[in-house]
Amino acid sequence: MRIALIAPYSLGPLRGNIITVNRIGCFLQRLEVDVLILPADALSSAEMEQRLASFAPRLIHAFHARYCGGVAQRLAERLHLPYVVTITGSDLHDPQLRDHPDTLRALSSARSVICFNDLEAAKLAGHFPEISARLSVIPQGVEALPVAEDDFGVAGDAFVLLLPAALRPVKRVEFPLQALAPLMERLPALRLVIAGGIIDQDYAATIRTMLCDAPYAAWLGEVARERMGALYARADVVLNCSLFESMPNSLLEAMALGRPVLAADIAGNRALVRHGDTGLLYRDDHSFFEGVMRLAQEPELRAALGRHAQAWVQSTCSPQLEAAAYLSLYRSLLV
Repeated sequence: MRIALIAPYSLGPLRGNIITVNRIGCFLQRLEVDVLILPADALSSAEMEQRLASFAPRLIHAFHARYCGGVAQRLAERLHLPYVVTITGSDLHDPQLRDHPDTLRALSSARSVICFNDLEAAKLAGHFPEISARLSVIPQGVEALPVAEDDFGVAGDAFVLLLPAALRPVKRVEFPLQALAPLMERLPALRLVIAGGIIDQDYAATIRTMLCDAPYAAWLGEVARERMGALYARADVVLNCSLFESMPNSLLEAMALGRPVLAADIAGNRALVRHGDTGLLYRDDHSFFEGVMRLAQEPELRAALGRHAQAWVQSTCSPQLEAAAYLSLYRSLLV
């Protein structure tokens, strides 16, 4: 079987979407599927069509309804192929992207529309009830990253909160920078480490200004993927402070390595974090403050949350099962 995957965001700082596409492509190949990955931000529609004609796939799979769904729909129509769309986050949660004409066209004629969890599938069906019968849920998979020796210049006695996030407004990097300041007198060893490249230059300038007034915080820029396992391992707690997410890779990667997580109480995070079991969720400044204090003062809690998170990820988020689910879906559509 030959499948073409259309991926957004292959250029610039590493984002979750391209991690997802590369992982699925890799594990599909282990199932003896021939895979062609087409980066929508690096190839024109004409270049994609040329490569598709040469590759001769049986199906096109677009990741992100707005940025890849429209081009998948047009290419599928020209080449007389079926196509499917995976909803990756902003194409559901950002109204400007969700209601864009390309999104509407892509969803209207896709053979199947895939969400990462039941919460998002229900929300999508609420907006587009006509696609309910074509909805599928396939959870994200994750591989535990390798861990090497690397302290990233952080003091050995520091209590490290890690925020893996590219600098753009949806990641709400400003929130922990502001919320942690009042904690410093009670937790002088606390350090906030931010890891991610720049996507929004204006927002990055704002964060840099805030960092000047936050001696307890450091921004590492984009960290090479082969070093991220060591960075997760150095963290005492991994944060997610986003306005919206869709089963984020950063939390999955942290949980796969047994790290405790403290995450914003939003739908995409609730799909991973069961409060008090596989991590902690916060709703506002006060519950964030309480979560940080509990995690700093209760090492047994951190250890238990990390163990439970790792066990849950290993049983639920296998990349082998993820690829097998996609292959099963493809086969059902190609009968």
